[in-house]
Amino acid sequence: MCIMEAKVNSLQKCLNSIYKVIRTANDTMCAISKPSVCSEVLLSPQGIAYISGVTEVYRVAKRVEGGMKTLDISNETLQHSLRDIEIIWNNLQAFLSFNPSMLQMLPAKSTIDCSAVIASGNAQNETCGVCQLRTLNEPNDLNDTENSILHNGCCYHASCANFWLNCVDSNLP
Repeated sequence: MCIMEAKVNSLQKCLNSIYKVIRTANDTMCAISKPSVCSEVLLSPQGIAYISGVTEVYRVAKRVEGGMKTLDISNETLQHSLRDIEIIWNNLQAFLSFNPSMLQMLPAKSTIDCSAVIASGNAQNETCGVCQLRTLNEPNDLNDTENSILHNGCCYHASCANFWLNCVDSNLP
């Protein structure tokens, strides 16, 4: 298997798992029939933590999308997965919109858009083994400033590695 094919397969596994996580959250919200109960659940400490975690999973999806653009990967199956994730994320946001204080806690689209992040040829700018975006930032970088970790000679965003290990596979790519 060539390197690019391995990256595409890894990205597809990641996107499939992201979709499942967001879909589960969406299905959970759909199952709550009363808006007052939905608000109570969402505003509980556990509900806030849950939505925060799901939001971080969506952030990984946006990084994967940025990584695909960086690597110039235009795979139809990956693009379809990204569209499905956007649709299910928008459905989930519709539930959250019933509770304005919860909706305000979500990050602005501009803060999670990784499409402008371009990988540099500089060796200091390692790419994440999960999302394929840079992990170490330069001053005034558009990329988020999350800590990176090193494992078996490969760098990862901490949340990308966490997501992969908890939702995709017990071994990092």
